[in-house]
Amino acid sequence: MASLIPNLEHSPDMSPEFKRKKRRKTDETPGPFDRNQGSQRIKRWRTEREQQIYSSKLIEALRRSRRTSSSTPAKEVRETADRVLAVSAKGTMRWSRAILASRLGVGAKTMRKHKKAKVTANRSLRKPEIKGEKRKLPAVERKLKVLGRLVPGGRKLSFSNLLEETSDYIAALEMQVRAMTAITELLAGAGTQPPTDRLGSRINS
Repeated sequence: MASLIPNLEHSPDMSPEFKRKKRRKTDETPGPFDRNQGSQRIKRWRTEREQQIYSSKLIEALRRSRRTSSSTPAKEVRETADRVLAVSAKGTMRWSRAILASRLGVGAKTMRKHKKAKVTANRSLRKPEIKGEKRKLPAVERKLKVLGRLVPGGRKLSFSNLLEETSDYIAALEMQVRAMTAITELLAGAGTQPPTDRLGSRINS
């Protein structure tokens, strides 16, 4: 038995270089779906405290964007609300990082234009498809593709990761709706106090 130990130590599979490669590969592999961790994140979106924090950040962001933005009010509110929601997720989920990345603007648009032009060129070189030849995807796979397009950053996720992202994204959107509904109702009951002061006092109370 002892004579086998030197052979193992000098084996290529046990070399330092092999160990480094194996460790690097393990680090790059996404972890398994953790139901408990996902459940904790979803519960966080449903707390009153998280809603108050989001509302406060949203109001402050809208105050700043109102001074600098040149877009239409509805678009400005929608983009600001989504951006603040993504920031509230603290980069823990892929959908939040995808939203923030999509707001970078010019660079991303340029890349999409080049990619679209390349795809169009490649399609023109393809052999014309015979009618009825195109393979139909199974119903479940079609629905997953649609779901991947609805969730930001979800197009290339595995089944379990897509479900995790979808659950968290839905919970975050529900919290966003509750917060914006409360803000809208507060503004609808307009009084003599300025809207921004009323919002601030409501959140801090």
